[in-house]
Amino acid sequence: MHMTFYALATLLLEAFGIFFALRAVLIARTPQSAIAWAAVLVIVPLIGIPLFLVFGESRFAGYTLAGIGLSKKLDQAFQSVIRHLDGYRESFTAAFFEASRMATNLSRIPSSGGNKVDLLIDGKATFTAIFEAIDEARESVWVQFFIIHDDTLGRELADRLTCAAKRGVKCLVLYDQVGSKALPASWAAGLRSAGIDVESFVTNRQFGRRFQINFRNHRKLVVVDARLAFLGGLNAGDEYMGRTARFGAWRDTHIRIEGPAVAGFQMSFLEDWNYVTRQMLKFRLPPPATSHGGRAVVFPIASGPAEAWSLCPAVYLSIINASSRRLWIASPYFVPSSPLLFSICHASLRGVDVRLMLPQSADHKLPWLSSFTYYPKLLEAGVKVFRYQTGFMHQKVLLADEDIAIVGSINLDYRSFMLNFELSAAIQDKEFASRVEHMLLADFDNCRQENLLAFEKGSLLFRLKCRLAALMSPEQ
Repeated sequence: MHMTFYALATLLLEAFGIFFALRAVLIARTPQSAIAWAAVLVIVPLIGIPLFLVFGESRFAGYTLAGIGLSKKLDQAFQSVIRHLDGYRESFTAAFFEASRMATNLSRIPSSGGNKVDLLIDGKATFTAIFEAIDEARESVWVQFFIIHDDTLGRELADRLTCAAKRGVKCLVLYDQVGSKALPASWAAGLRSAGIDVESFVTNRQFGRRFQINFRNHRKLVVVDARLAFLGGLNAGDEYMGRTARFGAWRDTHIRIEGPAVAGFQMSFLEDWNYVTRQMLKFRLPPPATSHGGRAVVFPIASGPAEAWSLCPAVYLSIINASSRRLWIASPYFVPSSPLLFSICHASLRGVDVRLMLPQSADHKLPWLSSFTYYPKLLEAGVKVFRYQTGFMHQKVLLADEDIAIVGSINLDYRSFMLNFELSAAIQDKEFASRVEHMLLADFDNCRQENLLAFEKGSLLFRLKCRLAALMSPEQ
């Protein structure tokens, strides 16, 4: 009888494994992941099924995008944002026109001119500017970070928000539950006692989505008085200020935007807040763009796994393919999809000066190891790779030709392009691009150019570890 029960259980488990294997083939993000999932689910279903339930979904369910007819209040807010931006509508010019047109078609939010964009290099510059804006806020402060720590910086952020709330400023805080898993409940409780709304972005909150935990809200955004938007690579924790022993110096970049484009970044926050609370925030639009004298053309890259067509890879591939003189990219992780890898290599083969800046040290071992497996292709194409030597390099910056820059939260890996909710700004402005150029040149001075034979000439154990890590790249 025991044998019969065991046989039936094994047969049932194998049937479920085959069922999920068929589902994996239908929904997998890449052919490689489809094959890998199908093999694991059929051969070792006891291990494969729970892994697939956590990591296998390719689309994020339960999230409502604005402007598609599923939420009347969200759609009304979306239309007001569009009407506002229509008064400042301006596309990227020359070779990069297609990128801004594609972004507008996919997100339905147009690029806008008349913006002032300031480059904030390192944590001190970033949080000095953010805290000054919070201290001067009169109406509202919206704060969103992937990671918030209850440390010196996290407590200073809480103190500034508490002071603002006491002045009558409406303050909201949103953080990712996974990214901020170490944040104690007491941190949020203190803010709530001051009248501040604090929420966490939890991907498996909806009924029937219990195992949907492989997605992250990786966005970093602060909006003050509907007038200023801060975004980039920095989270709210002491390591981002270079105060921790593990990483030491921390190299990162943020930006401050003033102008009509702020409305587009507000829309990103409104969608996230609606998902978490099922409530529509009252908000106002940015003031007329007359006082700051900005000239930058900006469009938000608010990308995520709820989209049918992801905005992030579409914009990156379009800009990379349009570059003709220079393509400099800084990213802490380099685990590109095949189209992205070949797009970067093709730019170099066209004669574009292609440079990749990656960290020397690793904060996450799997993507760090995976990056070495791309060295042979990069070498063949003539791409130059630099490893940052002074602490940990975490910035996410792209510079194309003389006038295009992208700064935000997007890494060059599968997770950012397919699994995470991300937020960056694409900017066309020669003056701003010049400042980014000077910043990156200073960073290259702190780099060592990589020998791209390092993978092929590495030990068998090293190459095996890199290849095994790369097999998991769609889930890193």
